[in-house]
This record gives sequence, C-alpha cells and structure tokens, in this order.
Amino acid sequence: MATLNINDPKYFDPFLKTLKRNTNINYHIENSVLIVINFGKEHQKTEIKAIQEEHKKQGYIPYFCNMARYYLVKNVLNNMKDQKIANKINQCL
Repeated sequence: MATLNINDPKYFDPFLKTLKRNTNINYHIENSVLIVINFGKEHQKTEIKAIQEEHKKQGYIPYFCNMARYYLVKNVLNNMKDQKIANKINQCL
C-alpha cells in the first residue's frame, strides 16, 4: 500500500475534485462542512455543524445562516497555514 505524503502536490486533488463537483450541483453547505471540519478549529466545527443542522431543519439555508457560513469559510481559509492550498480551495468554490 502506498503512503500518502501531504507535501505531494497531488495530495489534495481528490478533495479539490469533490469541492468542484459539489459546487457544480449547488452543494455549498457540504463544501463548507468539508472545509471547516478538515481545516477549522474546534469552535468553528461546532458552528458549521449548527448551521448544517439549521439547513436540514428548515429545508433551506436561512439568510443569516448563509452569511455565517460564508464568513466562517472565509475565516478558515484566511487563517490556514498553507495559503497555496487555501487559494486552490477558494478557486473551487
């Protein structure tokens, strides 16, 4: 079995492909959850889960939840150590 190397330029390709596919089918909340769960801090993970639950409960994402989701993802991306990966993620959204 091959080992994965996070420094390999192709390491994040499957993740980026999933983000692009989700964007194309309007699964924006799913992308937000993927990004925050993988790169966010614990309190951000709690916030995105609450937004996701509200989305499920309402059947749509209310305006203020959508704004919170948007700024939460932007905050996570802006504070990532590897800004090269953050830029690639942002291009998929």
